[in-house]
Amino acid sequence: MKKKLIAVVFFVVAFFLGKNLYRGTENTTIAKVNEFYYAGEYEKAKGTLKSYLKDHPDSPKCWSYLGLVNVELSDTLGAEQAYKKALALDNESERSIVGLGVIERMKGNYARAIVYYERALQLNPDDSNVYTNLSVVEIKNRNFAKAIKLGEIAKEKDDLGKNPVILSNLVIAYHLNHQNKERDQTLIALEKTNYQNMEQVKMLISGKINDEDVLNSL
Repeated sequence: MKKKLIAVVFFVVAFFLGKNLYRGTENTTIAKVNEFYYAGEYEKAKGTLKSYLKDHPDSPKCWSYLGLVNVELSDTLGAEQAYKKALALDNESERSIVGLGVIERMKGNYARAIVYYERALQLNPDDSNVYTNLSVVEIKNRNFAKAIKLGEIAKEKDDLGKNPVILSNLVIAYHLNHQNKERDQTLIALEKTNYQNMEQVKMLISGKINDEDVLNSL
């Protein structure tokens, strides 16, 4: 009886230890992916994720990150497949829901994109990234005043107030709505973030890129 009890205890301890090691490895992988992602080394990020998912195919977090990386690599089909895989494993994977909204926006399906974004807001009403994505849809729809309102909510909900994507989208919305004072104030904040696409934003403001080109690039 004592041997059986020891065996059961050992099994339970091993089970939970295994789960903790799995999560630890997952977190280490995500940390590496973030490092590659923010350095613009998307192929390395993708390789790291695919290597991990080969042994751990049931990680919704890593599938959702693979979707994100595939978007940066202009692989919309691969991104969509990865996001849907993540959602099949976790139907509340917020990153995947937002990501599928981005895919629909890229396809020009703005109404479908909004459905995904609103679904994400039901899970997390304070997600600043969802609001800035909704803002982009309204920019594409040329509803600049509404885009500004959503962009300002995104900026307000951003914990640090320094997310360059949120600030960049807001600069574009202000510019297209001819609110130059607000545009220039937000541009100053954006310049402090080392935003990768800063040159493109400045070219828009200077008139070197026309409004249509900007709308098509979003």
